[in-house]
Amino acid sequence: MNEAPLHLGLPRRLHALLLALLVTTGCAGPTAPVAAAERATAEKASPRWHAVLVAGDPSLEVWDRAVERMGARLRAGGGVATIRSFSARRDRVAAGAEPALRADVLGAIAGLRPAAGEACLVFLTMHGAPQRGLALAAENSFINPANLDAALSQGCGQAPTFVIASGCFTGNFAQGAMARPNRVVLTAARADRSSFGCSPQFELTVYDRCLLDGLDAGQPSAAALAKASQNCVAAEEQRQRMSPPSEPQSAIGAAVRGLVPRWAGALTPQPAER
Repeated sequence: MNEAPLHLGLPRRLHALLLALLVTTGCAGPTAPVAAAERATAEKASPRWHAVLVAGDPSLEVWDRAVERMGARLRAGGGVATIRSFSARRDRVAAGAEPALRADVLGAIAGLRPAAGEACLVFLTMHGAPQRGLALAAENSFINPANLDAALSQGCGQAPTFVIASGCFTGNFAQGAMARPNRVVLTAARADRSSFGCSPQFELTVYDRCLLDGLDAGQPSAAALAKASQNCVAAEEQRQRMSPPSEPQSAIGAAVRGLVPRWAGALTPQPAER
């Protein structure tokens, strides 16, 4: 585009000021309109959250640490309407968490009921089993895509909904009825693959750390968060020679592409230089 008409008839000082404004607002670079659009979408998709956070296995603390980090970030961000935290560990229940029992967890999700300008957030992190779903160890029960979809449909309806199914063999949570236009669904692995990090030497599972780090970085959209998490997981699995790769899955509804949890202190990644 020829920029000559921009300064025809303008005093030189005014022309210089306009050029400076173009540079400082990012208009001088080819990626700036995309970044600005992502930021605008992100700002519009910053609802108050009704959250259900579930750590479903007592054998390790990795799952509870992830739930606690998510809860702390949400509370610090100030964009929370309600949070209910569930745990399978006795010490966490004694400290105020609710017992991670299937009926109670699904009931909490079915009772979320966000109002206008609010959204649902469900974070489930625990072991998973092929074709059975996410395992609630305290009672040897499972949450599968069908009963999670039913609870979400009852509790959230058409409200914006963000779901994280973190466990082995969780890819089917991003398929079928779970993949609705008002939902973002992120999973830790393909339906036929394990995820990694369920051992004492890990602070968090590989996927939970990558996901939470992506949220801390302030990813501007659901797709950006999903991609950053996938890249992080792949890099860590290669570094530690974990095989076969877990290949996290996602389903991002057309109505909620900008939906992602945000909190104070998170920084929106800057576009790469070209």
